[in-house]
Amino acid sequence: MSRPARIFRPTPAAARAQAAWIVAIEPWRGLGYRAEALGRYLARKARARAVWAARTSPHGPPLGVVVADDGVLLGAFIALLAVRPEASGQGLGRRLVEHVAAKTFAKRRWLYTSADGNNLAALRFYRRLGFARVGRLPDLVRRGRVEILLRRPAPREGHGEGKDRPRRRPIS
Repeated sequence: MSRPARIFRPTPAAARAQAAWIVAIEPWRGLGYRAEALGRYLARKARARAVWAARTSPHGPPLGVVVADDGVLLGAFIALLAVRPEASGQGLGRRLVEHVAAKTFAKRRWLYTSADGNNLAALRFYRRLGFARVGRLPDLVRRGRVEILLRRPAPREGHGEGKDRPRRRPIS
């Protein structure tokens, strides 16, 4: 039985340090990502408070990372989700996505992400979490590759009724 994950905001330095293991796993390895550039990106996003990480022991290393940009098409966009291979299958990716979803749906209408069209495991994962395909984005990340744009709506029970959600007028 795995320990429950603790979700936290890493410092920019801690976020930067995650790049080394992320670029060693798919899909980032196959897409040619480099640790230095990804590390700068993660540090920048951590300074902007757009990064969360998960760990299962109080002083252990982060086992998963998510980057989510707010204010994208009446919602937020998960730009990166990575879980260390040794922690795969423990529910950390789900916990990170659900954490972002809760934060997003408190004020926004949609949660978006994208996955490489060849990454069937990622597409299945997001489908299980309530995401649906809304489009194809050819050549977005790399020439010749297709990203699949996915979207998940806010739950209907009153969440996501923030300022960017249009008010509905009664039907007369």
